[in-house]
Amino acid sequence: MMAKVLGITGGIGSGKSFVSRIFASLGCKVYDSDSRTKELYEADAGLLERLHLLLGDDIVLRGKDGTLKLDKKAMASAIFSSKTLMEKVKELVYPYVMADFVRWKKWKRGVVVFESAVILENGYVHSFMDRTLVVTAPEKLRIERVMARDGSTLAGVRQRMRNQTSDSERIAKADYIMESVEGACIEEAAMQILDEMKCL
Repeated sequence: MMAKVLGITGGIGSGKSFVSRIFASLGCKVYDSDSRTKELYEADAGLLERLHLLLGDDIVLRGKDGTLKLDKKAMASAIFSSKTLMEKVKELVYPYVMADFVRWKKWKRGVVVFESAVILENGYVHSFMDRTLVVTAPEKLRIERVMARDGSTLAGVRQRMRNQTSDSERIAKADYIMESVEGACIEEAAMQILDEMKCL
């Protein structure tokens, strides 16, 4: 039997990676799409060529030997300041990511986790999920987490949050909702979700 896929999503600083680690501690294999996408930028020459056409020489740099290298900081700065460009990059990148995910999960069994910030906003990505879980947290806590984690400014974090879907929009489309705050019974809730998904 093929693995069931639980998509874990949420806004920046919501705690989705922490929740994914809880599922990993319960035996789930976790596909971290952010980390894997960065690896694909290094490994897939075809993807880099297409990004170069979209983003230009200032973001995808061509070396003297003709090889391309992505300036990740420059790309992040560009896409987080332009929702239109962000959508174009996602539209380009996600077919590569999902093809990689399909290969990754081919021999997996039970419930696997696909962690990404854009599951519910992207119909193509969403179609690979059996169930989706939205992780939420109060905005003030989310901002504090991101500033502590990335060294970001308050204005920078708020800009990134404005370019993301709101929690209310995500929640309206989700199968499960979990708040990632101190004192929440996250492991207990995760176990319940896994029990339900095993019956799908």
